Amino acid sequence: MFASSMSNATDMVIHDVTAALDLDGVSVAVDVGGSTGALVQELLKKSQGLTGVVLEMPHVVDSAVEAASKAGVLDRFSAVSGDFFKEVPAADLYLLKMIIHDWNDAECLTILRNCRASAKPGARAAVFDCVVGKTGEPNYGALLDMNMLVGSDGQERDFDEFDALYAKSGWRRVATKPTRSPQVIQVLEAI
Repeated sequence: MFASSMSNATDMVIHDVTAALDLDGVSVAVDVGGSTGALVQELLKKSQGLTGVVLEMPHVVDSAVEAASKAGVLDRFSAVSGDFFKEVPAADLYLLKMIIHDWNDAECLTILRNCRASAKPGARAAVFDCVVGKTGEPNYGALLDMNMLVGSDGQERDFDEFDALYAKSGWRRVATKPTRSPQVIQVLEAI
């Protein structure tokens, strides 16, 4: 059920996200905690030279393989069973769609550090999350933040908080691109 809901959330941003990402120099993209892999599979359709991987829990892997087969990209796709708190596969591009907001700062640092440790030279990370605006200004992020605080250890963050996580984990934000999603999702690219 959760995988299905995440796939639906992906549908709201997938076209903006795939248009925003520059795939030059990217041969392997890993969708970290990417459910059935819809995001990386869409990128595979866009770039014939790309290999895609989704890192997910064991019970989701078969669904990801089935989805890749239906999308016609199974020949360049693999689903890896694993735990992003322990290790992630090597890649040129890490995709973290609505992952960072699920966790507290210490857990986010573990995820981002694991990506950095496995990253190929010149790799990038792309975090897709809501960015909270300034206090007192209307922003859907504040509502999402309250939801995360009630339902998990996670939170929505502002740019300074994302930058602090990046700095502590060996990344540096180099670009931010908005999407047209109802959740005001931003693409925060880091090197």
